[in-house]
Amino acid sequence: MSQPVLLVEDHGPVRLFTLNRPDRLNALTQEMMAVMRGALEEAAADDKVGAVVLTGAGRAFSAGADLAGFAQMAEGGDQASRTRFTGLEGPRALANFPKPMIAAVNGPAVGWGLTVSLMCDLRLASQEAYFSAAFVRVGVTPEFGSSFLLPAIVGLGRAMDMVLTARKVPAPEALAMGLLTRMTPPEELLPAAMELAGQIAAMPRPAVGMAKSLLRHGAETGLEQVLDYEMRCFRAAMASPEHKAAVQGMLEAIQSRKT
Repeated sequence: MSQPVLLVEDHGPVRLFTLNRPDRLNALTQEMMAVMRGALEEAAADDKVGAVVLTGAGRAFSAGADLAGFAQMAEGGDQASRTRFTGLEGPRALANFPKPMIAAVNGPAVGWGLTVSLMCDLRLASQEAYFSAAFVRVGVTPEFGSSFLLPAIVGLGRAMDMVLTARKVPAPEALAMGLLTRMTPPEELLPAAMELAGQIAAMPRPAVGMAKSLLRHGAETGLEQVLDYEMRCFRAAMASPEHKAAVQGMLEAIQSRKT
């Protein structure tokens, strides 16, 4: 029996989501996004849930989109598959989630791994974690709100540096640039995130929900327009031969390291 791609546990008023494809560094698939969307809807509707913590199983938070899936779409040239993969229902479920959500970034957060952490309200990370806006490396563009959220959080200049170079940003640098709320030793990360979520969940729920909504409203005016433009660019990039070649090259490099 296959393992669930998302583990869900309740710890009092805090619901813990764990991305659970550790053998693939928790890389995103359509199944994972669909399951996560359903889990967010359930958490939003459950009055017992005051806050959510999101982390990854194994040594990574998320390595981004699954390269094997990218390769299959590039090889087949199937625009319908690209459109399904780049649907905005999942990102909108994250963007519109009404309760506080904390990312506990336990390892590499690459591509979508960076994006989903940006969708969270607070970000804690292990000292061993790093972030990479690695979109151009595989011949695609920032997606799912990251072209809006990253500059808003770290500033346009730092966002340009991260996106155009696709470099790894270690946790200490991420903390210094304001991408992180807090950095901890690896063994202290999840307890710290759960404690913080518990503190927030203990506050009066209506006030917390409205405060989050107010802050998001002021900071994210225009996000909806960005999402649509972003995805048109991302789909066009997915259809390019450069994307196909980049994905194939990365898969071959990964295979050579295994042999």
